[in-house]
Amino acid sequence: MRRILAFFRLFFVSLAVFCTASSVFGKDHIHTVVRKKLKVGYYENEAFQEGASDGAVKSGYAYEYLQKVSSLTGWQYEYVYGSWAEVYSAFLRGDVDLLAGLGYSASRLPYMNYPDYPMGYESYYLFVRSKETSITRDAETLRGKKIGTIPGLLQDAIGTWLADRNIKSEIVVFEDVYQRDVALEQGDIDAFIGEGSSVSVNEFNKPLLKIASVNMYLCVSKNRSDILKELNMALSELDSNDPFYVNRLSEKYFSSSALTVRISPAEHEWLDNHDNTLRVGYMDNFLPYCGTDSKGNAAGILVDAMEVGFKKIKANHEIKITYQPFQNAEDMVTAIHNHDIDVIFPVSNNVYYMEQNDLFKSKEVITSAMNLVYLNKMDEDTTATIAINRHNQIQYDYAQTNLPDSKMILYDSVSECLDAVNSGHAGCAILSGLRASVLLRNSKYINLNYIELPASTTKCFGVSTHNLGVLSLLDRALNTLDSKDTLTFTYKYLENESVYTVREFIKRHQALVFYICAILFTVVLIAVEIFISKNQKEKLYFKFAYKDSLTGAFNRRAYEEDVMAFENQKNQKYVCVSMDLNGLKKVNDDLGHLAGDELIKNAYILIAEAFGKYGKIYRTGGDEYSAFLKTDEETFGNAKLKLDELCKAWKGTYSNDLCVSVGAAFSTEAETGVLMDLWKLADKRMYDAKSEHYRKSGMDRRGQNDAHKTLCSMYTKILKINLTEDSYQIINMDIDEQTVEKGFANRISTWLSDFGTSGQVHPEDLKGYKEKTDLKYMQDYFCSGKKNLTIFYRRKFGNEYKRAMMQIVPAPDYEPNFQSLFLYVNNVKSVDDN
Repeated sequence: MRRILAFFRLFFVSLAVFCTASSVFGKDHIHTVVRKKLKVGYYENEAFQEGASDGAVKSGYAYEYLQKVSSLTGWQYEYVYGSWAEVYSAFLRGDVDLLAGLGYSASRLPYMNYPDYPMGYESYYLFVRSKETSITRDAETLRGKKIGTIPGLLQDAIGTWLADRNIKSEIVVFEDVYQRDVALEQGDIDAFIGEGSSVSVNEFNKPLLKIASVNMYLCVSKNRSDILKELNMALSELDSNDPFYVNRLSEKYFSSSALTVRISPAEHEWLDNHDNTLRVGYMDNFLPYCGTDSKGNAAGILVDAMEVGFKKIKANHEIKITYQPFQNAEDMVTAIHNHDIDVIFPVSNNVYYMEQNDLFKSKEVITSAMNLVYLNKMDEDTTATIAINRHNQIQYDYAQTNLPDSKMILYDSVSECLDAVNSGHAGCAILSGLRASVLLRNSKYINLNYIELPASTTKCFGVSTHNLGVLSLLDRALNTLDSKDTLTFTYKYLENESVYTVREFIKRHQALVFYICAILFTVVLIAVEIFISKNQKEKLYFKFAYKDSLTGAFNRRAYEEDVMAFENQKNQKYVCVSMDLNGLKKVNDDLGHLAGDELIKNAYILIAEAFGKYGKIYRTGGDEYSAFLKTDEETFGNAKLKLDELCKAWKGTYSNDLCVSVGAAFSTEAETGVLMDLWKLADKRMYDAKSEHYRKSGMDRRGQNDAHKTLCSMYTKILKINLTEDSYQIINMDIDEQTVEKGFANRISTWLSDFGTSGQVHPEDLKGYKEKTDLKYMQDYFCSGKKNLTIFYRRKFGNEYKRAMMQIVPAPDYEPNFQSLFLYVNNVKSVDDN
C-alpha cells in the first residue's frame, strides 16, 4: 500500500512540474524570437583572438569576452574574418556590428560607439630584436630607424610619441601582426610597436620601453546604435556581479606574454652578480610540497615549480638552481639572513609573520586546505589542546590565528604530533589537506579521523628584504605557471609517503604477534578491515583526481591522459565519439540549475547504458561527453540507435526532453595516423548533428518569428506589461520612441502618464487618455473580468496629429494577483489639428 501511495505522490508531483515547465516555456517565447544575430569582426592575434577561419577552434581573450557578453545579452554571432586592416575597414563601413580590442581615441568617436565599460587595459611597447644593441631606451637611438606598426591606434601612438620628441623615423605599416613580426625577424625593420599583452614570446624580440597606455573596448558600429544600450546593460551587470572578470581573463591568456617572461635588466644584473645561480633552502620531510628523495635529490612541488617556471622565462644564460634541505624553519631563516641561501620554501602568506622575520613573500605557489586530526569522535574538548610541530612555522602560525583559545603542545615532528593525538596526550593536530589523507593511511593511525577546517593556507617563497632582485625574478617565473600546474605537480608525490610496513607492525606490536597463532581468525578480520579502509581512501583519491563529481563519469584529466596512452594502442579497431547535450542552456534558464543538473546526470546514465560496455565515457565539459570505444562500425551503429531510443523514452522530474547529438570517427578513417585528427572529425560530425537537430526543432520558432514579424508590421508598439508589478518588457518599439521627451520611464504607469502630459496626446483627448491609462483604473478594469481595453486618441507626429488606437489584453499567464497583459498601439491616419 505504501508503494502505491508513493507512486501516486510521485505521479502528481511530476505532473505539476510538467505544467510549470510548460508555463515557463510559454513565457520565454518572447525572448527566443527576438534574439539578435550580429556580425563580429574576427582577426587572428595570438592569445587575443585565435581561430580566424571557418571550422577553426576559437579561443583567446577577446573570444571568451564575446561569449560572456553573449551569455548576458542572448546575442548570436556571425564571424567576419580577415586581417586587422580588413575587418577594421569593414567595421567602419558598417559591414561589421562589433569589433573587439579597439583602444579609446577621441578622433574615433564620430565613426564608432564606445560602451561604458572597457574590456581591458592595454599598454603599447616598442619591441626590438633580442640581440639588438644599437637601439636603447634613449629615444635618439630611433632616429632614422624603420619602425613597424599596424593601422589604427598603434600607428597613431608611435607617430605622436616620435613627434613629441622631434624624432624622425620611417613608419612601416603592415596589414597584420604576423607580417610585422616576420619583418622584424628578417631585419626588414629595426623595431615595432605592439600590445604588451599579446606579442608572441620568441627568441627574436624583446620589449624595450613603454610608448602609451589605453583602455580597450568592444566597440559597436555607428549603424547599430540600437544594440549599444543592450551592451551597456550587460557590461553593467557583469561589473556588478563579477568585478574581477577581466582581471582573471587577462591572467589566463596573457601570463606568458613577451613582457612577463622576458627578464628585466635589474634581474639580469642580479643573476650576473650571483653567477646565474639561485640557491634555494627548503624544509625536509614535507612532501608533497618539498623533501628529499631516496637518491638525496630535492623533490616535491618546489622543484617542479622552479624547473617549469624558470624554463619558460627568457634569460641570457641558463639559470642554475641549487637546493639545501633544513630540518626546521628557524635554521632556514637564519641561513637566508646569513646569505648562505637566496630563497626559502615554504613560508605562509601571513604578512605580519614575514615582517617580523625581515622577509618578503613571493606570489603564491599553492593554496591547500587544512585538516583537523582527532581520535575517534569529536567533542567539545577536542580542540582544547593541539599538537604542533615546533619546526613548522606555518602550522604554528595557523593554529595561533584560527584556534587562539586552544593550548598548543610542541613536538619535534609530525609523527610525534599524530602519536600524541593517538595516545590521548593531545586532543587534535593540524595537517595540510595534501598530507593528511596520505599520512593517516598508515594502519598505526587507524583510529584517527580528520575534517577540513574553514581556513586554508597558502605556501609561498620567502626572500630577505635586502635581496629584492631575486623576489622580482621569482614572481616572474611563478607568473608563467597556470593555477592547475601546481595541482598537477602534487599527484605524483602523494603516493610516495611511507606506508606502515609489516616489519614495523611486528616491531611495534610484539605482544600482538605473539598471540597471532591463537587468534588467527581475528587477525585476518583486522587485516581485511585495514585493507578495505585503505582501498576506500585510494578510491576516494581516484574519484577526486579522475572522476566527475556530478555524474560519476571519467573527467577531462582522465580523458587527456587516456588520449596520450591510446596513441600506443592504435593497431586495433576503435571509435572516437564526441557527444553534446542539446538544450541545456534553455533548461537552466527556464527551469533552474537543478533541472539542468538532472539532464547532465541522466545524459551520462543513458550514454553509459548504450556505450559503456565498449569503453570509457568521459565528461569533458559542461554539456560535453566523449568516449573511446573498442568496437566496429556496425556494433557502434546499433549502440547509437539504443541511445536514441533511451533518450526518447526518458522522463525526468523537471523535464521530459533529453537529446544528445553524437559524432563518431572510426579507426578505419585514420588517414594521417594522428589520433587528434580523428577527434576533430568526430567533433565536426557531432556539430553537424547538433545543427540538424536545431534545424528540425527550430521549425516552430521560425513560424513564431513570422507571426512576430506580422504583429510588428501591424502595431508600432508592442509591450508586455504587468499592472501588479508596475513593469513592462519591450517586444517591438522604435528606438526613437524611447526618449524622455516622449515620456519613456522605468515604470509603465509613469511612462503612460508622462507620454500624455509631454504634449504627445491631442489636448481634446488628454482627459480620456489619462483616465483610462491610470494604473488603478486598469487594475480594477481587468479584475472585473473584462478582456479588452481599447483607447482611441490622437498623438503628435512632427507638426500633425495621427489617430492612434491602444489595445490592452490579458496575457496567457494573467492572474488576478499577477496582472500580466499585452499592450498594442496602432497609428490609424492623419487628421487635421483643428
